[in-house]
Amino acid sequence: MRFKFVIMLMIGSILPISSNSQDVQTTITSEFRVGYSTNTYLNPFFSEWNRTYDSGYGLNSTFGQLFWDKNKHKFELNGGYVYQPFLSEQPTWHGYLAYGKYLYDINQNFNAGLIIGTTAFQSDFKRNLSWVQPYVTWFPSSYTSFNFKIGSNFTDYVNLQDRPDVKNRFNSYSLEFERWFNFRWQLKAGIYGNLDNLSSPQNGLSTSLSLGHSFLNGIKLSSEIQFINYSTEYTTIIDGGSGPGGPFTPPGGTTSETQSIDDQIWRLKFEGTYPVSKNISAFVSADRLLYQSSSLETGITDIQISGGFRLSFAPNLNSPQKNIVEPKWNLKDGEYLISIKYRGEGNLYVIGDFNDWERPGIPLRKTKRNKYVTTLKLDPGIYEYRILVKNGNEEKWLKFSNDISTVNDSFGGVNALKIVD
Repeated sequence: MRFKFVIMLMIGSILPISSNSQDVQTTITSEFRVGYSTNTYLNPFFSEWNRTYDSGYGLNSTFGQLFWDKNKHKFELNGGYVYQPFLSEQPTWHGYLAYGKYLYDINQNFNAGLIIGTTAFQSDFKRNLSWVQPYVTWFPSSYTSFNFKIGSNFTDYVNLQDRPDVKNRFNSYSLEFERWFNFRWQLKAGIYGNLDNLSSPQNGLSTSLSLGHSFLNGIKLSSEIQFINYSTEYTTIIDGGSGPGGPFTPPGGTTSETQSIDDQIWRLKFEGTYPVSKNISAFVSADRLLYQSSSLETGITDIQISGGFRLSFAPNLNSPQKNIVEPKWNLKDGEYLISIKYRGEGNLYVIGDFNDWERPGIPLRKTKRNKYVTTLKLDPGIYEYRILVKNGNEEKWLKFSNDISTVNDSFGGVNALKIVD
């Protein structure tokens, strides 16, 4: 099936994304989208390329994520349900997606793990997809990663019209690269292929490249270009008749002739996201697809335009709640005021790049209603920091809420981020 790699590429685009966390984290995301497409190939929940439909559509999806972190072991569970009606005679698609992920931190530069997942979607027929993929990730720096996956994928088609049920297996590989620049620009690239076609890697090879930019107010703009290449060979039987043949012609009978068709698909996508509130964001996206084939004289183009909004929230399951903080930053008279609500015992200190991580750090003074504050003069740059609480001779780091952006500190913990433009 020529589109099975595209299915795997699309899966990541419908799952909620969360920052690094600790202990237990949950995220729940619901998306409501309406749009119009001149081709169902541009739709991630429709796996077969059916060019007969130009249709508006709707999409409702709800996904949940559970993340658990214990020392060097990390577990992640994702699952959700999708309902997508079309505004034409195209049957409604609906179904679920679920996968589990295990990760082990080998050291500060490498981790390895395993992904196991499944999807089940149906309209007038059913299409199931499942996969098992071991993977290794290399972090040459805190802002760069390379991820290599290899594994098996299984597809199952049931109730196909006028055809028997189909079961397929293909073995795939992928190499993905991600780089953050100043925590504003994000560059991602990937190569995806079929292990069964290593002798002819152009058959089923696909690549993707995306660039995104995040603004201080939460607005995000992103663009992505994707290229997919397929080379299909087929054999034609030629009837040579029953003559005796000549000195350079075989005697009568049949001969075979092998021909190849090369298909290329280019896809360009733009998306903008605007945070309406802490838990609601609005978005618009536009896709353009160009299909070229050696069997066609001219290329074929398709477009898809859609928009909608997402609801998301991340309830804290960590306990006790008093050990979780959510720092707030405000700029006033050229200085940054950091404020923290904390109900526990002890004195609070902020420590980070701005004081060269010198312990115990910069003290926060307590005001009314369990609020702690201090002011800092910060030059433009990116700062990592943590909050330390001292109670007598005891010291401990406070944990950050799920709404705070964090990075691994290479010692089993996480640091919060503050970006000053």
